[in-house]
Amino acid sequence: MNPASDFKHNKINVITVSAVFLLVLLLSFICPLITDDMHFKFIWNGFGANAGQEVRVGSIGDIFQSAAHYYQYSGGRVVCHFLVFALDNLPRALFANLNALMYVTAGYLIYKHITVDIAKALKFLLPFVYLSMFLVLPVWGDSVVWISGSVNYLWAGTAILWALYLIDCSKPGVASGILACVAVLIASSTGEIAGGMLIVVIVLRMLAHRKHKTGFYIAALVSAVPGIMLILLSPGNANRMATVDLHESIGVLDVLRTSYGYLGRFIDWNAIVLFPILVTLFMIIFRKSGWRDILRPMAVTIACLLGSLALGMSGVVISRAIFTSSLPLLIPMWNFTLLLLYNYKGERKVKSVYAALITISALQFLTLNWMSGILTSLVFAVIFLIGRVRPYALSGQGRPSLIFDAVLVTILSVSVMSNAVLFVIDTVRYNSYIDQTVAAMKEGDMNKVANLKPDIYLSDRFFPSEGTIVSDYSLSWIYEYHVLGGGI
Repeated sequence: MNPASDFKHNKINVITVSAVFLLVLLLSFICPLITDDMHFKFIWNGFGANAGQEVRVGSIGDIFQSAAHYYQYSGGRVVCHFLVFALDNLPRALFANLNALMYVTAGYLIYKHITVDIAKALKFLLPFVYLSMFLVLPVWGDSVVWISGSVNYLWAGTAILWALYLIDCSKPGVASGILACVAVLIASSTGEIAGGMLIVVIVLRMLAHRKHKTGFYIAALVSAVPGIMLILLSPGNANRMATVDLHESIGVLDVLRTSYGYLGRFIDWNAIVLFPILVTLFMIIFRKSGWRDILRPMAVTIACLLGSLALGMSGVVISRAIFTSSLPLLIPMWNFTLLLLYNYKGERKVKSVYAALITISALQFLTLNWMSGILTSLVFAVIFLIGRVRPYALSGQGRPSLIFDAVLVTILSVSVMSNAVLFVIDTVRYNSYIDQTVAAMKEGDMNKVANLKPDIYLSDRFFPSEGTIVSDYSLSWIYEYHVLGGGI
C-alpha cells in the first residue's frame, strides 16, 4: 500500500470510528430507563420492589452492598453488575461515552483479527465490519444501548474479543503471555459461558494451531478457572432459578429442550453469519483435508456453537443471551467472506456454496424456523448473485473497486440510520407510556395502568425488550422509582 493510498485508508477508518462512536453515543444517551435501570437505582435486595421500603443508592458503599446482595441472591455475574450498579447511579453521559467507546473497540478488535491478505486493499473494510455489527448481531437494543444489557453483553463480549485477539494475534513473549492471561481471567468472570468458550478455543489452538509455546496455552487455561468458579459457585444461582425462572432444579430433558431452543435462536440470528463459515468448512472437507486443517479455522465457531448450547443449563430461553456467543462469530465470518469473494475459485467453490445454502436452510427447518428457512434461502441466493457480480467490480489490477464498496457502504448505512430514526421514535413513544402510567398510578387508577402498554413497532429488534413488556415486576419498579422516588 503506497503512502497516498494508506492515508486515504486511514482517513476512512478515522471517519468511520468517529461516526460509529457518535451514533452509539446518541442512542445510549437517549435509551430510556427500563425495569432493571429503575431497580438498580436502589440498593439491591431482591427482584420485586417493596413499595416505600427500598433505599436509594447514595454512596460507593451502597454499590458494593448491592453487588454483594446480587451475588448472594441472584447470580455470579457480579463483575458486570457491579459496573451496572455504578453506571446506573452516575451521570448518563458517562455511561453513553464509555458504551460508545466499548462498541468501537469491539469492532476494531474484529477488524484487527482479520488475517486475509486482500483485507489490506479493502479501504472500506472497517465500515463493513461496523455495519455488520449493526445489522446482524442479535437483540441489538437489549445488548448494546440499554445500561444493564450493554455491560452484560456488549462489554463482556468485548472482553472475550480482547482475550481471543491476544490468544490468536499477539506476538510470542512473556509480556504478551501475561496480558493474555489477564484478559482470559477478566473475560471468564463476565458471564456463564465466556470462560467455557475461551477454554474451547485455547484447547483447539493447542491441538491444531500452536502459535505460542505450550506453556502459554496452559497458563491461559488456568487463568480461566477463577472466573468460571466465581460464576458457578454463586449461591444466587439457585435462588434466581427458583424465584425468576420458576423451577427448583433442571433435569436432563429440561436442558435438552432449552438447548434446542437456544440452538434455534443461534441459527436463526446467525444464518447470514454462518453462511461463509459453512462454505469454508465444505471447501476444506471437499479438499479431503485432515482434522487439524478443519479445527484450525473453525475453533471460534465451535466455541460459539457450544456456548449457545451450554445456555440450555439455565432452563430458560432468553434471546439476548445469544449475543455473547454471536459477537465472536464475526471474526471467522469476515475472514471467510473475504476468502469466498476473492480467493476461492473453481467448481469446488460452487459446490461449497450450494452445500452451505442447503445446510443452513435445513438447520432452520430442523429448529422449526419455517419462515426463516424460506427467507434464508432467498437471502443466500442474493448473496450468491452478489458474489458472481463482485468480480466485475474489481479494478484492472484485480483489486476491490472503491466505487462499488462506497455504494454498498452507503446503502447499508441508510438502513442503519433508518433503524436509528425508528429507535428515536420508539423512545418518544415509550417515554409517553411511562408518563401516562405514572400519571394513572398517582391518580390511583389501576385499571388504566393495567390497560396501558408500550406500542410495538418495527424497530423492536433495536429496542430493549423490557420496553415492550408490562409485567407486575416492571410496574412495581415504575411505581417505586417514578411515583414514590419522584423519578430523580
